[in-house]
Amino acid sequence: MRHLLAGLLFVFAPAGAQEAPAAAQFKPFRAQYATLRNGSDIGRTTLELRDNGDGSWTLQSETRGTSGLARLAGVHVVETSRFRWQGGHPEALDYDYRQESAFRDRTRHASFDWAKGSVEVRQGEQTFHYAIVPGIIDRQSVTLALASDLMHGATTFQYAVAVKSEVETMRYQRGPVEAVEVPAGRYQAQLMRREGEPGADRKRVSRSWFAASLDWLPVRIEQSEKNGDTITLQLIEMR
Repeated sequence: MRHLLAGLLFVFAPAGAQEAPAAAQFKPFRAQYATLRNGSDIGRTTLELRDNGDGSWTLQSETRGTSGLARLAGVHVVETSRFRWQGGHPEALDYDYRQESAFRDRTRHASFDWAKGSVEVRQGEQTFHYAIVPGIIDRQSVTLALASDLMHGATTFQYAVAVKSEVETMRYQRGPVEAVEVPAGRYQAQLMRREGEPGADRKRVSRSWFAASLDWLPVRIEQSEKNGDTITLQLIEMR
């Protein structure tokens, strides 16, 4: 999801273990979000969690432009994470990102070979290899890792995340519980925040609000970039 938001910001810029018992607490779901850029509705995002029945799970988000420039450009972004549960936390198996639009097409695929202890990332014509680490996840699965840690009462939120050419440590801080109004209704939601990224100034901010009443489903996800653009997802419905 984090990568999906980054992709949308780019498009619209100016000019082998067994499943842990804790996994049973998460049920498959399908949620739809309104996608906004700087407060204007530009599309719809569907977030779906599926149990594959073989010890692995799939988290997939799909965004289509439905209004304005997003519709004219034919924006279509699909992000797919296949993972397993280890001790109540997601652990990456495969990751795929595809962005299509009149402005630019972009792909990234990551394979996690636990037998060999290596990660392979392919982006365009580039290929990167680096060592795997226990508990590694992809960018999209950070949202699910946060939800799982909140569900289990964690007090620290730190994740080893596979990015293009390395493993990046991402840390989040718990904010206040806030009343959040979204199209699906009004929820008391826990704010989780990550500010800044390596090599970036502090204007880049990522925030997510998780509702305990919806089994810690995110009801709002927001990312602001240093150029001033903000992409926001707001929950419309959950099934």
